[in-house]
Amino acid sequence: MQVKYGFKKEWLQFTRTFRLGGILLGILSFSIADPLMYWALDLMMKTVMSPMGSVGVTGADAFAEVAGIFGDASLVFSGTMAEFCSTSLLIVMLVLMSPCGGEQKKRATIIPSCAGLEFSSYLIPKYVLYPGTVFAASFIACCISGGLCNALFSSGKVEFGMILLAALMCAVFMTFYIVVYMSIGLCSSRPGVVTVLMYIGISLVQIILTSLDLTKFHPLTLRSLVTSEMFAEDFVLADNAASIAVGIALSVVIGVMMYILTLTVLKGTKINNQEDKPEF
Repeated sequence: MQVKYGFKKEWLQFTRTFRLGGILLGILSFSIADPLMYWALDLMMKTVMSPMGSVGVTGADAFAEVAGIFGDASLVFSGTMAEFCSTSLLIVMLVLMSPCGGEQKKRATIIPSCAGLEFSSYLIPKYVLYPGTVFAASFIACCISGGLCNALFSSGKVEFGMILLAALMCAVFMTFYIVVYMSIGLCSSRPGVVTVLMYIGISLVQIILTSLDLTKFHPLTLRSLVTSEMFAEDFVLADNAASIAVGIALSVVIGVMMYILTLTVLKGTKINNQEDKPEF
Protein backbone atom coordinates (compact mmCIF):
# COMPACT_ATOMS: atom_id res chain seq x y z
CA MET A 1 0.00 0.00 0.00
CA GLN A 2 2.85 2.39 0.82
CA VAL A 3 4.44 1.67 -2.56
CA LYS A 4 1.14 2.45 -4.27
CA TYR A 5 0.86 5.83 -2.59
CA GLY A 6 4.57 6.38 -3.21
CA PHE A 7 3.96 5.99 -6.94
CA LYS A 8 1.00 8.36 -6.72
CA LYS A 9 3.04 10.97 -4.90
CA GLU A 10 5.95 10.76 -7.35
CA TRP A 11 3.67 10.75 -10.38
CA LEU A 12 1.79 13.84 -9.22
CA GLN A 13 5.05 15.59 -8.42
CA PHE A 14 6.44 14.48 -11.77
CA THR A 15 3.52 15.55 -13.95
CA ARG A 16 2.29 18.67 -12.13
CA THR A 17 5.67 20.34 -12.30
CA PHE A 18 8.00 20.95 -15.24
CA ARG A 19 9.92 17.72 -14.57
CA LEU A 20 8.15 15.44 -17.05
CA GLY A 21 8.03 18.13 -19.72
CA GLY A 22 11.65 19.06 -19.05
CA ILE A 23 12.86 15.49 -19.53
CA LEU A 24 10.85 14.98 -22.71
CA LEU A 25 11.92 18.37 -24.08
CA GLY A 26 15.56 17.84 -23.11
CA ILE A 27 15.73 14.48 -24.88
CA LEU A 28 13.20 14.48 -27.71
CA SER A 29 14.01 17.98 -28.96
CA PHE A 30 17.54 16.99 -29.96
CA SER A 31 16.24 14.05 -32.01
CA ILE A 32 14.59 16.55 -34.35
CA ALA A 33 16.71 19.69 -33.94
CA ASP A 34 20.12 18.11 -34.60
CA PRO A 35 19.28 16.36 -37.90
CA LEU A 36 17.48 19.47 -39.13
CA MET A 37 20.45 21.65 -38.17
CA TYR A 38 22.90 19.41 -40.06
CA TRP A 39 20.50 19.27 -43.02
CA ALA A 40 20.42 23.07 -43.15
CA LEU A 41 24.22 23.18 -42.94
CA ASP A 42 24.42 20.64 -45.76
CA LEU A 43 22.21 22.80 -47.96
CA MET A 44 24.29 25.86 -47.14
CA MET A 45 27.51 24.02 -47.98
CA LYS A 46 26.12 22.85 -51.31
CA THR A 47 25.05 26.40 -52.12
CA VAL A 48 28.54 27.71 -51.37
CA MET A 49 30.25 24.88 -53.27
CA SER A 50 28.29 25.42 -56.48
CA PRO A 51 30.03 28.66 -57.60
CA MET A 52 33.38 27.41 -56.28
CA GLY A 53 33.23 24.34 -58.52
CA SER A 54 32.30 26.37 -61.58
CA VAL A 55 35.31 28.67 -61.31
CA GLY A 56 37.74 25.98 -60.21
CA VAL A 57 38.76 27.56 -56.93
CA THR A 58 41.85 26.00 -55.35
CA GLY A 59 40.93 23.87 -52.35
CA ALA A 60 37.39 23.17 -53.55
CA ASP A 61 37.95 19.43 -53.22
CA ALA A 62 39.04 19.80 -49.61
CA PHE A 63 36.06 22.01 -48.93
CA ALA A 64 33.77 19.42 -50.50
CA GLU A 65 35.24 16.72 -48.28
CA VAL A 66 34.49 18.77 -45.17
CA ALA A 67 31.03 19.61 -46.46
CA GLY A 68 30.33 15.91 -47.00
CA ILE A 69 30.38 15.38 -43.24
CA PHE A 70 27.18 17.39 -42.91
CA GLY A 71 25.44 15.25 -45.54
CA ASP A 72 26.24 11.80 -44.16
CA ALA A 73 23.32 10.19 -42.30
CA SER A 74 25.51 7.93 -40.15
CA LEU A 75 27.78 10.77 -39.02
CA VAL A 76 24.84 13.02 -38.22
CA PHE A 77 23.18 10.20 -36.29
CA SER A 78 26.40 9.62 -34.34
CA GLY A 79 26.59 13.34 -33.52
CA THR A 80 23.02 13.27 -32.26
CA MET A 81 23.87 10.29 -30.04
CA ALA A 82 26.72 12.32 -28.55
CA GLU A 83 24.25 15.13 -27.84
CA PHE A 84 21.97 12.70 -26.02
CA CYS A 85 24.84 11.37 -23.89
CA SER A 86 26.01 14.82 -22.81
CA THR A 87 23.63 17.77 -23.09
CA SER A 88 20.44 15.75 -22.61
CA LEU A 89 21.87 14.07 -19.51
CA LEU A 90 22.78 17.44 -18.02
CA ILE A 91 19.24 18.72 -18.61
CA VAL A 92 17.73 15.60 -17.03
CA MET A 93 19.98 15.90 -13.97
CA LEU A 94 19.04 19.55 -13.48
CA VAL A 95 15.34 18.72 -13.81
CA LEU A 96 15.56 15.83 -11.29
CA MET A 97 17.57 17.62 -8.61
CA SER A 98 14.61 17.82 -6.22
CA PRO A 99 13.55 14.14 -6.22
CA CYS A 100 17.20 13.03 -6.36
CA GLY A 101 18.29 14.40 -3.00
CA GLY A 102 16.68 17.83 -2.84
CA GLU A 103 13.87 16.49 -0.65
CA GLN A 104 16.35 15.33 1.99
CA LYS A 105 18.12 18.68 1.90
CA LYS A 106 14.82 20.50 2.43
CA ARG A 107 13.77 17.91 5.06
CA ALA A 108 10.58 17.14 3.20
CA THR A 109 10.76 13.48 4.21
CA ILE A 110 10.68 14.00 7.97
CA ILE A 111 6.89 13.87 8.43
CA PRO A 112 6.35 10.84 6.15
CA SER A 113 9.21 9.00 7.91
CA CYS A 114 7.76 9.77 11.32
CA ALA A 115 4.37 8.51 10.08
CA GLY A 116 5.89 5.11 9.30
CA LEU A 117 6.98 5.44 5.67
CA GLU A 118 9.46 2.69 4.85
CA PHE A 119 12.51 3.68 2.86
CA SER A 120 11.93 0.90 0.33
CA SER A 121 8.45 2.27 -0.36
CA TYR A 122 10.01 5.71 -0.76
CA LEU A 123 12.75 4.60 -3.14
CA ILE A 124 11.04 2.03 -5.37
CA PRO A 125 8.75 4.58 -7.10
CA LYS A 126 11.72 6.84 -7.78
CA TYR A 127 13.85 4.06 -9.25
CA VAL A 128 10.98 2.90 -11.47
CA LEU A 129 9.42 6.18 -12.59
CA TYR A 130 12.38 8.44 -13.37
CA PRO A 131 14.85 5.97 -14.92
CA GLY A 132 11.94 4.32 -16.76
CA THR A 133 10.93 7.65 -18.27
CA VAL A 134 14.50 8.41 -19.29
CA PHE A 135 14.84 4.96 -20.90
CA ALA A 136 11.60 5.27 -22.88
CA ALA A 137 12.24 8.85 -23.97
CA SER A 138 15.83 8.06 -24.99
CA PHE A 139 14.87 4.99 -26.99
CA ILE A 140 12.08 6.79 -28.84
CA ALA A 141 14.27 9.85 -29.46
CA CYS A 142 17.08 7.73 -30.94
CA CYS A 143 14.65 5.95 -33.27
CA ILE A 144 13.18 9.28 -34.40
CA SER A 145 16.66 10.68 -34.98
CA GLY A 146 17.78 7.64 -36.99
CA GLY A 147 14.70 7.71 -39.19
CA LEU A 148 14.98 11.46 -39.74
CA CYS A 149 18.67 11.19 -40.67
CA ASN A 150 17.90 8.53 -43.26
CA ALA A 151 15.05 10.64 -44.65
CA LEU A 152 17.06 13.86 -44.90
CA PHE A 153 20.39 12.57 -46.19
CA SER A 154 21.09 10.40 -49.21
CA SER A 155 24.54 9.06 -48.26
CA GLY A 156 25.64 6.92 -45.34
CA LYS A 157 22.18 5.65 -44.48
CA VAL A 158 21.91 3.66 -41.24
CA GLU A 159 20.32 0.22 -41.28
CA PHE A 160 17.12 -0.15 -39.30
CA GLY A 161 18.63 -2.88 -37.12
CA MET A 162 21.59 -0.66 -36.22
CA ILE A 163 19.21 2.18 -35.34
CA LEU A 164 17.35 -0.08 -32.92
CA LEU A 165 20.57 -1.40 -31.40
CA ALA A 166 22.00 2.10 -31.01
CA ALA A 167 18.73 3.27 -29.46
CA LEU A 168 18.84 0.41 -26.95
CA MET A 169 22.48 1.05 -26.06
CA CYS A 170 21.96 4.79 -25.68
CA ALA A 171 18.82 4.30 -23.58
CA VAL A 172 20.55 1.76 -21.31
CA PHE A 173 23.56 4.04 -20.80
CA MET A 174 21.44 7.10 -20.04
CA THR A 175 19.28 5.09 -17.62
CA PHE A 176 22.40 3.69 -15.92
CA TYR A 177 23.83 7.20 -15.62
CA ILE A 178 20.64 8.59 -14.09
CA VAL A 179 20.40 5.70 -11.60
CA VAL A 180 23.96 6.37 -10.42
CA TYR A 181 23.22 10.10 -10.22
CA MET A 182 20.02 9.46 -8.29
CA SER A 183 21.74 7.14 -5.82
CA ILE A 184 24.60 9.50 -5.07
CA GLY A 185 22.22 12.44 -4.80
CA LEU A 186 19.90 10.62 -2.40
CA CYS A 187 22.79 9.38 -0.27
CA SER A 188 24.53 12.75 -0.05
CA SER A 189 21.49 15.08 -0.16
CA ARG A 190 23.62 17.36 -2.36
CA PRO A 191 22.14 17.01 -5.86
CA GLY A 192 23.67 20.27 -7.10
CA VAL A 193 27.21 19.21 -6.26
CA VAL A 194 26.58 15.72 -7.61
CA THR A 195 25.32 17.16 -10.91
CA VAL A 196 28.56 19.06 -11.46
CA LEU A 197 30.75 16.14 -10.43
CA MET A 198 28.85 13.63 -12.55
CA TYR A 199 28.87 15.83 -15.66
CA ILE A 200 32.60 16.54 -15.44
CA GLY A 201 33.52 13.12 -14.07
CA ILE A 202 32.05 11.07 -16.91
CA SER A 203 34.43 12.66 -19.42
CA LEU A 204 37.42 12.32 -17.12
CA VAL A 205 36.68 8.66 -16.42
CA GLN A 206 36.33 7.91 -20.12
CA ILE A 207 39.63 9.66 -20.87
CA ILE A 208 41.38 7.65 -18.16
CA LEU A 209 39.90 4.36 -19.36
CA THR A 210 40.87 5.15 -22.94
CA SER A 211 44.44 5.99 -21.94
CA LEU A 212 44.65 2.65 -20.12
CA ASP A 213 43.17 0.86 -23.17
CA LEU A 214 40.14 -0.23 -21.11
CA THR A 215 37.48 0.64 -23.64
CA LYS A 216 35.45 -2.56 -23.65
CA PHE A 217 33.28 -4.69 -21.36
CA HIS A 218 31.87 -1.94 -19.13
CA PRO A 219 28.89 0.48 -19.25
CA LEU A 220 30.91 3.33 -20.75
CA THR A 221 31.52 1.09 -23.77
CA LEU A 222 27.92 1.77 -24.79
CA ARG A 223 28.56 5.50 -24.84
CA SER A 224 31.81 5.32 -26.79
CA LEU A 225 30.31 3.01 -29.42
CA VAL A 226 27.12 4.96 -30.16
CA THR A 227 28.93 8.31 -30.28
CA SER A 228 31.69 7.29 -32.71
CA GLU A 229 32.91 3.76 -33.44
CA MET A 230 29.57 2.14 -34.18
CA PHE A 231 29.00 4.11 -37.38
CA ALA A 232 32.48 3.90 -38.82
CA GLU A 233 32.96 2.04 -42.09
CA ASP A 234 35.26 -0.56 -40.53
CA PHE A 235 32.97 -1.35 -37.59
CA VAL A 236 32.16 -5.06 -37.24
CA LEU A 237 29.22 -5.79 -34.96
CA ALA A 238 30.23 -9.41 -34.36
CA ASP A 239 33.58 -8.29 -32.90
CA ASN A 240 31.83 -6.00 -30.41
CA ALA A 241 28.74 -8.09 -29.57
CA ALA A 242 30.24 -9.55 -26.40
CA SER A 243 31.39 -6.14 -25.18
CA ILE A 244 27.94 -4.66 -25.81
CA ALA A 245 26.19 -7.52 -24.00
CA VAL A 246 28.52 -7.23 -21.00
CA GLY A 247 28.09 -3.45 -20.93
CA ILE A 248 24.29 -3.76 -20.85
CA ALA A 249 24.39 -6.53 -18.22
CA LEU A 250 26.78 -4.58 -15.99
CA SER A 251 24.60 -1.48 -16.30
CA VAL A 252 21.63 -3.44 -14.93
CA VAL A 253 23.67 -5.11 -12.17
CA ILE A 254 25.30 -1.86 -11.04
CA GLY A 255 21.90 -0.15 -11.12
CA VAL A 256 20.46 -2.76 -8.75
CA MET A 257 23.51 -2.48 -6.51
CA MET A 258 23.14 1.31 -6.38
CA TYR A 259 19.53 0.91 -5.26
CA ILE A 260 20.58 -1.48 -2.47
CA LEU A 261 23.37 0.90 -1.44
CA THR A 262 20.99 3.85 -1.32
CA LEU A 263 18.46 1.90 0.73
CA THR A 264 21.17 0.87 3.19
CA VAL A 265 22.53 4.40 3.54
CA LEU A 266 19.09 5.98 4.08
CA LYS A 267 18.19 3.38 6.68
CA GLY A 268 21.36 4.18 8.58
CA THR A 269 20.92 7.95 8.34
CA LYS A 270 19.09 9.84 11.06
CA ILE A 271 17.16 12.87 9.81
CA ASN A 272 16.76 15.65 12.39
CA ASN A 273 13.99 18.22 12.13
CA GLN A 274 16.01 21.00 13.68
CA GLU A 275 19.45 22.45 13.41
CA ASP A 276 22.15 20.94 15.60
CA LYS A 277 22.47 22.97 18.80
CA PRO A 278 25.30 23.01 21.34
CA GLU A 279 24.66 21.18 24.61
CA PHE A 280 25.44 24.28 26.65
